[in-house]
Parts: sequence; C-alpha cells; structure tokens
Amino acid sequence: MTIEMTIAGMIAGLVVGAAGAGWRVAHGLNRKFDQKLRQITDTHRKQHEAVVDKLNASHALAKKELDHQRSSMPRQLAVASADQRSTVARLEEQLRAAYVELDLLRLEVRGPAPVGQPRPPSGFADTQPFVPQQKSARR
Repeated sequence: MTIEMTIAGMIAGLVVGAAGAGWRVAHGLNRKFDQKLRQITDTHRKQHEAVVDKLNASHALAKKELDHQRSSMPRQLAVASADQRSTVARLEEQLRAAYVELDLLRLEVRGPAPVGQPRPPSGFADTQPFVPQQKSARR
C-alpha cells in the first residue's frame, strides 16, 4: 500500500465520518424541531380549545338571555297595553270633566238652552242636527 492509497482511505473515512456526523447533527436538530413543533402545536390546541369553550359559554349565555326575553315578551306587552289603556281611560275622564266644566261655563254665559233645543246628556259639545237646505235652482 502506498501513501496515496492511505490518503485516499483517510479521505474516504473522513467523508463517511463527516456524512455520519452531519446526519447525526441533522437528526438531532430534526428531533429538537419536532419536539418544539409538538410543544407549539399543543399550546396552540389548548389556546384554541379555551377560546372555543369561552365562545360556547357566551353562546349559551346569549341563548339563555334570548329565551328569557322571548318568554317575558308577552308579559311585557300585556303590561304596556294595560298601561296604555289606563292612560287612555284617565285622559278620557279628564276630557269628560273638561266638557262638563265647559258646559257649565256656557250655561253661565249664555243662560239655559232654548226650549226647542235639548241639552246634550253626554257632557260633550253642543251639536245641532244637520238639516239640508233646499237650494234654489240655477237659472
């Protein structure tokens, strides 16, 4: 064996050793990368599950609130209409009282109604029946 063969063997050994070392380093880095990737993926999955749980909880709360609003709506409408009816009744009573007072004031100013015209029993304004008048024919 010559020196050339020995050098060639050494170079081949160095190349194989470098390749083996490179593979080992790359494999170690890949393992670290895989571990880091798994760790990041697990963290992301946990965060995603937490967000989904929060959204599900807020959806359930909103649905419960909506169901409550739906169930209480008829009662709220009944209360509002009763309030409106009582307001209308109160205003009608005030209007009747005002017309009675107006009739009393008119009676003081004008005196009693003439004999041919009856007093209105309702307390509302005096009205006369409509009697259409005959129009003279045009020429």
